[in-house]
Amino acid sequence: MWMILPITVWLLTGSVMDIRNRRVPIWLLLTGGILSLTVIFFQCVISGREVVDILKGMLPGTGLLLVAFVTKNAGYGDGIALLCLGIVLGGGKSLLLLGLSLFLISIFSLTMLVTRKAGRNTGIPYFPFLTGAWLIVVASGSV
Repeated sequence: MWMILPITVWLLTGSVMDIRNRRVPIWLLLTGGILSLTVIFFQCVISGREVVDILKGMLPGTGLLLVAFVTKNAGYGDGIALLCLGIVLGGGKSLLLLGLSLFLISIFSLTMLVTRKAGRNTGIPYFPFLTGAWLIVVASGSV
C-alpha cells in the first residue's frame, strides 16, 4: 500500500504534462520505470510474488506499444506508462486498468463528439484517463 501515493503523484504529473504538451517527457517515463522496478523488487522479496504474474501484467502495455508502433496513432509514452503500471498490478488488475481507462476515454470522446467540440481526428491525451482508471482501481481496494 505504500506504493500508491508515489505512483499516483507520478501519474498526476504525467497527466498534466500530457494535457499541456501532448507528450510525456522521457525523464518522467524513466522515473515511472524506476519506481515500478523498486515496487516489484520489494513485492518479490517481501511477499514472494511470482514472475508469471509480472509478465501477465506487462501484456496490456506491450500490446499498446505494439499498436503505437504499427499504427503511429497511439503514443509510446502511454504504452510505457501502462507497462509500468501493469508490472506493479499484475495480470488481471492490469487488464482491469486498461479496460477502465479505455471506457473513460470513450465516454469523454463520445461526449466531445455529441457536443461537437471535437471531430473524428481530434487527438486526446490518454494519460489522464489512465490516471482516472488507476484511482478507481486503488479506491476499489484492488491494489
